[in-house]
Amino acid sequence: MGRLQPAHDVESNDDQERPAWRDWAAVFTWSLVGYLCIILTVIGYFNPSLLPFNPSVLMFNKDISPFFAYSHGSGYFPKPTDFKIVAVVPFRYHERTEILDCYLKKNLVDNRGLLDQVVFVPETHDSISLDWLQSLVLRTPEYAMAPPGKDVDWKILRDNVMYIRIDGDTVFLEDHTIPTIVKTKLDHPDTLMVSANVANEAALASLHSHPGVALPYLPELHHVKQASRSKSQLSEDWRTSSLPAWEGPENFKVQKGFEAPFEGHRWLLPAGAGEDRDPIAASVYTDTGPTLNDWTVAAQQHYSFLHNLEWKRLNRYKFPIWEDPTEPISFNFGCFWGRDAQILRDIFVRQSTHGDSSESWVQADGTRPHVSIDGKGLVSHYPAKSGLAGLDSTDLLSRYRAYAQEKVCRDKL
Repeated sequence: MGRLQPAHDVESNDDQERPAWRDWAAVFTWSLVGYLCIILTVIGYFNPSLLPFNPSVLMFNKDISPFFAYSHGSGYFPKPTDFKIVAVVPFRYHERTEILDCYLKKNLVDNRGLLDQVVFVPETHDSISLDWLQSLVLRTPEYAMAPPGKDVDWKILRDNVMYIRIDGDTVFLEDHTIPTIVKTKLDHPDTLMVSANVANEAALASLHSHPGVALPYLPELHHVKQASRSKSQLSEDWRTSSLPAWEGPENFKVQKGFEAPFEGHRWLLPAGAGEDRDPIAASVYTDTGPTLNDWTVAAQQHYSFLHNLEWKRLNRYKFPIWEDPTEPISFNFGCFWGRDAQILRDIFVRQSTHGDSSESWVQADGTRPHVSIDGKGLVSHYPAKSGLAGLDSTDLLSRYRAYAQEKVCRDKL
């Protein structure tokens, strides 16, 4: 007879006696390792500057879109031939519309875009801006200028034409934004209007203020010495990666009523993020912070947008289609049929009178219109009411202009 061999199954091996202290040592060791991992992960996630490396990247992917839905757009969409597509552009400031002009020309039919025509609607009496607009229209055959008058942008619309209302203060739009919202409008004929994904506006303001989308930018408090670069390089660079780190008091916070430190100031990322220091965090988590409509919040959002644009992280803003949001949608970039212009005009007037409340977003009969936001095509809009005491005190417009000049414009600005 052969000899019995040692058992290799778990149950048999457990029957063999071994010292109890080894079991307790193993439990203690693994518990200690577990607690250390948890502590390091928490520190690394909330303040990685305290550690030589960031262990949270092993568990958390901060580059994931907070909406967990991302699409590049609708792909190539051929120009429909049975109707015209016309952009209606309310015009106020030539300094902003000259940036938009690059994007409009890129979307004209002659440049393989969808726009048959662009109609500017003057909403200013400034002679310099009006002269600039008239000169622009004379140089571009597809451009036209509507006569001045109240609500003229709604009165000139025709039933069998698809319109895209693009506010003249739009300073960025993705290549596929117009094809995307046009296709979505055709795919959903019962929708009154399809809005583009206008960053930080109306129903999207809170979504685009999430951590990971909005970054903790803070205002430059004093002139920071810049690296040696030519004047043209400084004026044409839109990239936030060229900015220095923010410097200031450890207890600094952007509170309600914060005044611009100086004209042309920048917003910078601090080396280490502190609690409730930036405008959005102060607005959400404190009683002394600004509202989400404050210029400081807009500045933080725009610098965050340029940061994400440079690092190709616009997916953080994206989502597929949001149908019938409970809050009003942005009127600054939307697609609709001319036959629905009067309904939209009444809603727009009501919203302008009563503010961006959900009660204002109703039709004349009290019912809510069927509208949607296409999250695949992204737009950045520069708020109309800024001024040197607010957003105009930053260098944001020059940065958006530099981006358009480098990436979009066929002619130099």
